[in-house]
Amino acid sequence: MAKRRNYKPLTALIALAVAALVSAAVIFTNVTYWVVNATKPPAMKYPGADTSVAGGQYIKVSYYYDNTQNINITRISVIGFTGDPTNYTSALRICNYYGSTPVTAQLIYRGTVESTGNEGYVKAFYVYWTNPYTQPGAGFIGSTTYTQSATVTINPGQCATVGVYLKIDPSIPMSLADGKTILATYQVDIQFTMS
Repeated sequence: MAKRRNYKPLTALIALAVAALVSAAVIFTNVTYWVVNATKPPAMKYPGADTSVAGGQYIKVSYYYDNTQNINITRISVIGFTGDPTNYTSALRICNYYGSTPVTAQLIYRGTVESTGNEGYVKAFYVYWTNPYTQPGAGFIGSTTYTQSATVTINPGQCATVGVYLKIDPSIPMSLADGKTILATYQVDIQFTMS
């Protein structure tokens, strides 16, 4: 009867050698200095033409600085009409006044900022590009969510316009349909890419 060789120790040794090769790394440091300067962003947000309709009572644009996140926030307050689809075609303008190259902009829907408990009455919230041409947007219509819009290119000295479509449940209690009660706050980021 031939004697069987025991290859288990050899197999374990090979496995350890392979593991050592895979996890081996050479670490070195290449020092870089990142010099940070500041200027106005090439593209900025401005109130759209709809903010002046009916004395601005249906849509308002304001700005504030959030100290906890250390970011500038543009707040757009819009009123939807109960049971009737409401469409603002010029809620916000995104302008490339300070850049020397084109920027590409995209709307990114992030969802509810903080719950009011009344979000269920908002059946559609959809922001979209209306100028330089109508493009698919971001937000939700019914149960369908659109996380990002199409992109638009904004050349130096030019603007793109953002519209918003709203639909409010007609069965909302009238105590909530007073034009002052916040039903929902949604975050939509405008992501810029410079060419």
